[in-house]
Amino acid sequence: MHRCITLLAVLLSSTILMAQPQADTAFQKLYQQYYQLYGMPDKEKEFFKASEQMQAYYLKTGKKLSYYKILQNEVLYDTENGHTYRALKRTYEILEQMKKENYNHYDLVYTALGTIYESRGNYRMANYYYMDALKNVNATDSGSLISIYSRIASLKTCREPQEAWKYNEKFGALTTHFPEYYKVYLTLKGEIAFYQNREAVFHSVDKEFLDYLKSHPTLDNYGVSTMETIRKAYAGDYEGAIAVIRREDPSHKDLHDLDLLGKIYEMMGRYDLSLKVSARRRDLRDSLNSDMMFNNLNQVNAEMGLVELTEKASLEREAMLQNAARERERWLAAVICLLLGIQGLIVWRYLTRRRYQHQLLKQNRELEIALDHAKESDRMKTAFIEHVSHEIRTPLNVITGFAQIVTNPDYQLNDKERNVMLNDISNNTVKITDIVNELLEVAQDESKEYYEKNDDVNVNELCQHIVNDFERVNNGKLTLTFRSALNRDFVLRSNQKVLTKILQQLMSNALKFTEHGSVELRVRERAANGGVEFCVTDTGIGIDEQYHDKVFERFFKVDSFKQGLGLGLTMSRKMAELLGGSLTIDKAYKKGARFVLVLPE
Repeated sequence: MHRCITLLAVLLSSTILMAQPQADTAFQKLYQQYYQLYGMPDKEKEFFKASEQMQAYYLKTGKKLSYYKILQNEVLYDTENGHTYRALKRTYEILEQMKKENYNHYDLVYTALGTIYESRGNYRMANYYYMDALKNVNATDSGSLISIYSRIASLKTCREPQEAWKYNEKFGALTTHFPEYYKVYLTLKGEIAFYQNREAVFHSVDKEFLDYLKSHPTLDNYGVSTMETIRKAYAGDYEGAIAVIRREDPSHKDLHDLDLLGKIYEMMGRYDLSLKVSARRRDLRDSLNSDMMFNNLNQVNAEMGLVELTEKASLEREAMLQNAARERERWLAAVICLLLGIQGLIVWRYLTRRRYQHQLLKQNRELEIALDHAKESDRMKTAFIEHVSHEIRTPLNVITGFAQIVTNPDYQLNDKERNVMLNDISNNTVKITDIVNELLEVAQDESKEYYEKNDDVNVNELCQHIVNDFERVNNGKLTLTFRSALNRDFVLRSNQKVLTKILQQLMSNALKFTEHGSVELRVRERAANGGVEFCVTDTGIGIDEQYHDKVFERFFKVDSFKQGLGLGLTMSRKMAELLGGSLTIDKAYKKGARFVLVLPE
């Protein structure tokens, strides 16, 4: 029942390659060999050799789009065979090549990134990149549109079936002349109807699916098991449906199959088993994501030859696995306690049936709440993993690249070049350390209830000092100003270290997102409610109204490609509240962004 995510993607991305007849029989032979090698992980060298020949052919014939689709297929090949680090590295190399050549078919890169993350069960990142691919695709490139629409529909089938239906219909409209892909469209349509609880629609689609297989006997078995499972579930043959899933996926290593299994248990009213499937799915996805993260680190270690990093990564992975094992034990204990409670309710039923029914209904409601909590916990873990892995990837790539050059005797480097590379390695090592320190600081702040306010802070001197520090970083690029409506010797009773951190974070954000114009730090007393008001105003890109409340959430970034974990504003608001104040965004200001910090006197 495994859906072969990357294989489907490579077939769809190849649609446009073969849409026109090829007069070159040698090329046709090469293409058939290339297509066969894609499904042979033990023929890796032969596959990449055939891929190079395909690339050379398309470059020679001036078909640049086809050339880049072959590069995309290399990424999908690595993804299919578990080489996630290499797949990500190839993707960013393709992106850099496109930028150098000013070739803006970035949808190919985004589709590949989406497929990589989908293969690891990372819904949020996969959805992000698929949507970016859709924004960048050429409206006349039907092959790429087929690939993107099908991937979005497949990704959203379980979580957002209504959205999945919309994209699947767009996919189906483009596949009427491609039987292999039209069968995929029918399978997705039936599966989406199942998650929408539209039984009549499913039976209609199922009839068309079976008729289509009869009229196209040469098609493969893709979708047959999925439709059989749903057909049995709607017929009330739940055990038969579960047997099909176990037959196709006996080790339960497929996220799609676990989604189907959980849905069937919900139809049976077995929320306890649905909860266990949800926990199993979470553990599998955690395993896939952590494997992806540690494979990346281990690959970097192998390239650099740093045994210390390998040992550290092994210890960290062992600690992570131990934590996961402890968490599974806690869940197992909870499930055992739950089963014991249910057994007690069954005994109690013989004494009073009405009371038993009441307790059973109450227990089902509690299980539904627990299932929702488990899903929310899953979402928070996913957000943490994706943000940390995203932020450390860039500095790790820099360290890897320059370390290879510096340690390779084939490169003849002068002292200046060597020092530049060593400085970059050092700076990026500091960046990774800063990320860890930032996470530790967040954890420490979470445990605090308030900050001691033992400092008499001269507000004007502190603010002028902060502006002067950022002027050295700014180096004249922007106009930095400090304006005060306070008396020269105005003193605020607060925590000077914490106040400095908040203002530095706001000033740093203002400079980061302002290309031209000015940044101003203004301070005054609030006549209405008392207290001191600090305003940091810039003329930068601003923040869209829909994100005004979300910018203070953990790990949220309006631009996910900007450096940072998305914790700066979260920490700043938390510190302001621990000082008894508040931090808000001025929604009325439209020429950039303005953040307002208010502290009590």
